[in-house]
Formats: sequence, C-alpha cells, structure tokens
Amino acid sequence: MGFRVLGAVFTVFLTLLIFSACSSPPPEPSQPPQPTEAPEEGQTITLITPDAKNVNNENTPKYQIQTRLTDFRLLNDAIGLAWGVTKNELRIYMTKDNGETWSNISPSANVQFLSNPVYGKDILFTDPSNGWIIRSASGLTETVVLRTTDGGSSWKVSSFPDANAISSIYFNSPDYGWLMTSWDAKATKESKALYATSDGGATWSLVMQNEQYNPNLPNNTIPVSGVITGMVFKDISHGFVTMQTGALPKIYMTKDGAATWNPGPEFLVNDQFRGCDKVITGEPDFFDKGSLNGWMSVGCQKDKEGSITYNGYFTANGGENWKFVSFGLGTLTGINRHIPPTFLNSRLGWALKQDVLYKTTNQGKTWTALPASSVLKSKLVDYPEIVKLQFISSEVGWLLIEKKEDRKSILLQTTNGGLSWRVM
Repeated sequence: MGFRVLGAVFTVFLTLLIFSACSSPPPEPSQPPQPTEAPEEGQTITLITPDAKNVNNENTPKYQIQTRLTDFRLLNDAIGLAWGVTKNELRIYMTKDNGETWSNISPSANVQFLSNPVYGKDILFTDPSNGWIIRSASGLTETVVLRTTDGGSSWKVSSFPDANAISSIYFNSPDYGWLMTSWDAKATKESKALYATSDGGATWSLVMQNEQYNPNLPNNTIPVSGVITGMVFKDISHGFVTMQTGALPKIYMTKDGAATWNPGPEFLVNDQFRGCDKVITGEPDFFDKGSLNGWMSVGCQKDKEGSITYNGYFTANGGENWKFVSFGLGTLTGINRHIPPTFLNSRLGWALKQDVLYKTTNQGKTWTALPASSVLKSKLVDYPEIVKLQFISSEVGWLLIEKKEDRKSILLQTTNGGLSWRVM
C-alpha cells in the first residue's frame, strides 16, 4: 500500500515537472555583440607615481600607460606638457627629463571636458609651476578656470562670468592675465569681450566689450569685424590682438591695460596674395621676454587647388611695424597643408613638407632640406597627419603626429636640430 502511494505521488510530481518545463517561457535569444568605439592609442609613456613628486631616480616607483595625445607645449629644453581628453576627462602630463618619465598632473575628473583644450586658447603655462586651464560652458555646466601654482600637484577652481566661447588666453606673469570671449561668430566677424585678472585667475573683471553700449566703459573697442587669432600683453598696460579678416591681418593695440584699443599698423599688400581665395593669419609668437622680436605666419589659400602657400611677417619693435618675408617654400597640399613653418628666433626656423624637414637660418629667405630621418619617415607612414611642430632651442624640438580615423597619436623628439628623431 505504501509503495503504491509513493509511486502515485512520484508519478504526479514527474507529471508536474514535465508540464512545468513545457510551459516555461523559452530562453531569450542571445544579444549580438554591440559595436565598441575604437580605443584611443598612442605611444607608451612611463609615469612616476604621485607620491614620488615628479622626482626621478632609479628607486622611484613607476608604471606605464598608453594614451592618445592631442596637443603639447615645450616650456624649456627638458620640461614639457602633453595632453588629451578621454571619456570627457582631461589627462595632462608633465615631463622634466625630456620625456623619459612623466607625471600625471590632471585636474579632478569631476571637471568634464567635451573638447580637447588648445594651447593659447584654453590652456597656458607661464612657467613649469604656474598654469591655467579653461573649461568652457556647455549645457548645464558653466565656464570655470582651473589654476595651479605648484606644477599641477593641486588645482583650484574659480568661476568665470561669461558663458560664451573662449577665443584666446594670455598671462604675462603668475598674477596678470586676460581672457577673450566671442559670440555670434561668422567667417570674418564676431562679437568680443575681454576680461582681466590681477590675482592669478581667482577673479575676473570685464574691461572691454564691443556689442552692447555701456556708458561706464570707453567705446574705443576692438571691432566686431575680424576673428581673433592671437593676443599678447608685453606688460600690464601694453598689449595687442591679431585678427583674421578674410583679407590681410588686422592688429589692434592698447597702451592702458585694455581700456581703449586703436588700430595698429596696416599690413602691406603683396603680389603673393593676388589670386588668394583666403589669407590665413597665424597667431603672433614673440621670441623674447620683452616681446620685441616676433613673427606670425600668413598663408595664401587657393580653394580650387586645395593648396596653401606660407610666408611670414616679422617685427623687431613689439608689433609697431611688421616686415613681410617671402619664404619660397612652394605650395602645400594634402592633409597637412594647414601646418605653417615654426621659428625659434628672427632667423632660425623649420618647415615640414611631406616627410622632409627644411631649415632656414636667414629668416626664411632660403631653406635647406635636412638629411632624411628613417624614424620620421616610417612613423609618418603610420601616423600621416601632423598636429604640431615646436622647437624650444636650436637642438630640441617635439613633433606630434596622428591617424585621426583610428584615434591614434604619437609624440616624437629631436635633440640635434631635426637631423634625427625618436619616439618619446
């Protein structure tokens, strides 16, 4: 009897189990793999651990990372900065030993960046200790100024009273600086406002705007016509801005700390500009602390040919006058046609055409092709797009190249004036 009861119970249990299995929902089909964004790649750099205070020796703990860089700045023969934005986080690194080791000096990841900072526009260092980074407003986030006085070991954040686009930044000391903003920008004009700080960027005051009349501000302003390409202050009183107008460059100068502005010297019309669809003005670059000797590139763009021919304007009196110099480099075409020559002083400069580096010692009047560098030639095959070339001395220079579609970049260095290069 007991066995029959147990058998019946087992039969019922088995029936329920089979029914349950048959009536349960079918398993969900597996999801196809989701497409992923190509990883950002660059050269491998050796980082010093934060507790080592960027002091390198054989016993200092180190580790290696791979990162994509989008810009750099040499501060002297041995010290330089390089940076990029990954997943909205700014990652900025400093080297004090020619790229052998680096320190991560990035600000807090809580300050999100939607675009890569550009030197002279969103980021600037006066020396290895004092630097500023501007995070522009976007959506619900406001414009903020990040500032450091200890080489990036710590950053302070201050608000900025203007949500418009930042067009230029300049500091001539750790205390005194200027920020230019713009809005309603078109190809050859934009509204402009200029702010100044005397406490290292902690607070900012409006010193010029050119759209809304304000009886408390003078009306000797930088005009709406023209797009800002650069800004320099020789001291707290004397400064000037350069502008792209679609024709020749324009300069406006101040002698009273940016309260009033007046047009600077007219640039001469040259035969080289005839037939240009656009004249491209570079930002001014001064070679000395007194900001007397400097230059800026000027390019003749021809849209039908897809070419740019570069020449230069040089000054020896702080921008009061400019001399036109014809370079005779020929035209640049292809993806790197927007990379102008670079100059270390009024006579010594370099220009990269395809994979050949040219050098001048007479202000661009003649150029000599340097012997081919096997490393440079091979790396330009894999990373064909030139991002930036800078020389900080007659021997030391950096070159950043990339392959944008694959999100890859690599930084090269020369220590013999461009004769040979190495991956940093």
